Amino acid sequence: MDKNTILAFILIALILLFYPYLVPVRENIDNVVKEESVPQKDTVSEDVSITIPSEVSVTGLEEEAANEIYPMPEESEIFVETDLYRAVFSTKDGALKSWQVKNYKSRSDPAKNLQLIKDGTRNLSTEIRFADGTGLSGVVYEADRENIFLTGSDDSADLELVLRDSSGDVLVKKTYRFYSDRYSFDLTVDTTPIHSKLDRTGGVFIHWKDGIRFTEVSDNGKNLNREDYYRRTYVMQNGNVSNFKYKDASENITGNFTWGATRSKYFEVFIASQEDNISYFRNHPSSRPVEEHYTSMGFTVGFSGEKGPVNTAMIYFGPMDYQIFRSYGMGFENTMNWGWDIVKPFSLAIYWTLRFLNNYITNYGLVIIILSLLVNTLVLPFTLKSYRSQAAMKKIQPEMKIIKERYKNDVQKQQQATMELYKKHGVNPLGACLPTLLPMPILYGMFIVFGATIEFRNAEFILWINDLSLPEIMFTLPFQIPLYGANVGLMPIIMGATMYLQMKETASGDPNQKMMLYFMPVFLTVLFNNLSSGLILYYTVGNFYRMVQQKIMKKN
Repeated sequence: MDKNTILAFILIALILLFYPYLVPVRENIDNVVKEESVPQKDTVSEDVSITIPSEVSVTGLEEEAANEIYPMPEESEIFVETDLYRAVFSTKDGALKSWQVKNYKSRSDPAKNLQLIKDGTRNLSTEIRFADGTGLSGVVYEADRENIFLTGSDDSADLELVLRDSSGDVLVKKTYRFYSDRYSFDLTVDTTPIHSKLDRTGGVFIHWKDGIRFTEVSDNGKNLNREDYYRRTYVMQNGNVSNFKYKDASENITGNFTWGATRSKYFEVFIASQEDNISYFRNHPSSRPVEEHYTSMGFTVGFSGEKGPVNTAMIYFGPMDYQIFRSYGMGFENTMNWGWDIVKPFSLAIYWTLRFLNNYITNYGLVIIILSLLVNTLVLPFTLKSYRSQAAMKKIQPEMKIIKERYKNDVQKQQQATMELYKKHGVNPLGACLPTLLPMPILYGMFIVFGATIEFRNAEFILWINDLSLPEIMFTLPFQIPLYGANVGLMPIIMGATMYLQMKETASGDPNQKMMLYFMPVFLTVLFNNLSSGLILYYTVGNFYRMVQQKIMKKN
């Protein structure tokens, strides 16, 4: 194997090692006005009679006055089931307590649907803030129904939650509308009876503080595929998407926003407004070590009291599916990383090719094999050009040695004579290198697509390879090997063996090449062992393709 091909493999190794740090992340917050702070108001106004739970702290009221408030109804649960998910809502703050997606299975128990909310946490809780510094939170609503079951297409149903005062008058009405065939649902918060008392800068707040439960945690507690790296919150304003990482400080920002969001590796939550009437966004960092809670970041969105008494939002809670995201026409797809601008077209082309092939071939392993053959055929002209350049360079090696020996003490004359030799034989020294580097955007795009595309999650291939998004495990050793780990996969070994045979075909008598002949296959076998089996399958098929190609070229 020549030095240019070795260079390509070294670049592959570097991408593998530093891939998590190569994914572009926008650090700036575009067109957003930051506030120093927004008052945290979670008490109850003295002049608004409202039922409250005993565990809520009520500042501004004497204990005797609090006890005289009309007792509120007991907390209850409402069950919602559609073709896509099973959800449990609480009448306390109208919060979401459970969300199981039916099309995705648990890592710890494949027989169970995937749960996206951590036990004991609540999201989508509503908080009302008044101009006098008090507010309503931790309150219990009355629900108009206990269960909702939806199936088929174009089926929908409403859940109405009402908050009343001690006289039975309605203060706040919170309405959810669910659909049978989509992950999104609508939320309307109507504060008409108390609208005049709301804080003008921020009257209605919707909290999603506990993020999304990690889905890539195995039954022994291991966090698979660095899911913690993908923790982000996002905010969109005027078409610009900005993000916060899990270590960024919590910030209150105001303006007119289209949506706020939080994501894990494969799933995302959006609280969106078609009218851009979200006026407040706050990110909630993951301050605790990831092992303690295994959730993504949280966030809060708010609606100004000046916007009117009825605030509407759409909530999406489901897979990070590029095609689904684009169907909403709200820029959700901008939260998905496809690489640098030069790489993004390649990443998207690979993604759409995979989706297209999957329309006809249901087994994603076979789809990957076909994709590998297609891509290697696509770059074949570059490969052939590289081989021809290598052959031309090899042919003039005897004359190169004579020049080096003749002008060994005069570097300038040696370079001049070398250039004349290249010109005489029509050899381009970059001809072997550039064709190797040109396919690199495709290579990087492959890492992007295979690294975080939900289509490969739980995608089976053959036999024990039952999840192309995870490393292949044929058996597990009773001990750990540095870099390699304890799990042993067959495909990484096959990939290393085919790489050795491929390199052996082109190896020369150069001692450096002989060393690389043994080092590179072993090194990349160790490195690939802990990568997704789908990615390894792609490269193994590519190795076989190039071996056949070399044999054909050798005969000709």
